[in-house]
Amino acid sequence: MSQPTEPQFDRNQNAFMDALYWYGVATLFRAPHNPNPSDCDIALVGVPHSSGNGTTERDQHLGPRAVRNVSANGRRVHMNFELDPWQACRINDLGDVPLTHMNDNEVSIQHITDYYAKIDAAGTRPVSVGGDHSVTGGILQALGGPQSKLTGGEPACILHFDAHTDCFSNMKHFLGAKKSAAHWASYLVQQGNVDAHHSVQVGIRGNARTLDWLQPSYEHGYEVITMDRYHQIGAQQSIDIIQQSIGTR
Repeated sequence: MSQPTEPQFDRNQNAFMDALYWYGVATLFRAPHNPNPSDCDIALVGVPHSSGNGTTERDQHLGPRAVRNVSANGRRVHMNFELDPWQACRINDLGDVPLTHMNDNEVSIQHITDYYAKIDAAGTRPVSVGGDHSVTGGILQALGGPQSKLTGGEPACILHFDAHTDCFSNMKHFLGAKKSAAHWASYLVQQGNVDAHHSVQVGIRGNARTLDWLQPSYEHGYEVITMDRYHQIGAQQSIDIIQQSIGTR
């Protein structure tokens, strides 16, 4: 009777197995799990936070776990660019931001900022998976502005794809959350973390609660490409607007 042997995987077999999302230990894109940001060039980070949306009914805090479960299927190379990012860069899954006060949005946003400040100090570039949109505020408080190593002390420029502007400035809070999913695009500009004059919001749509819904974005300096405007000018002109606004920064 023959004895079972351990399977011997060659390079191609390993690459195939790594892309099976139901196989092995779930990390973001099957990257090694290592919580030290100094050990990688690109840090993959989960931000399981949802109290910035005023409610947890949508379970946005489950996002990092869900993406980890399926993201191995996205561990691919880029044929057109002839680029294998997994060989070109050291990419690790740092795990999740420790959020011990998950039901307190303001404390959690500061914890997110403190965590990303360590990533910035290490000179590592993060890729983040939330979480509701309030996490953007916590992240960019660390990665944009005078204290930021990543931007050289300059405000960050952002390309924001969304249905909503998240730029409330005429409401002090969103269901009790001040640095909420609806406020980050305004307070980051006011604090000097984001340069709205070189940032673009794309895809804004829907019937708003008030007719002046877009006004705060314009007042802060954002270029706004609503879905109606996108359909009018098309993809290429939208790309040109983005490049003119952000491309030189």
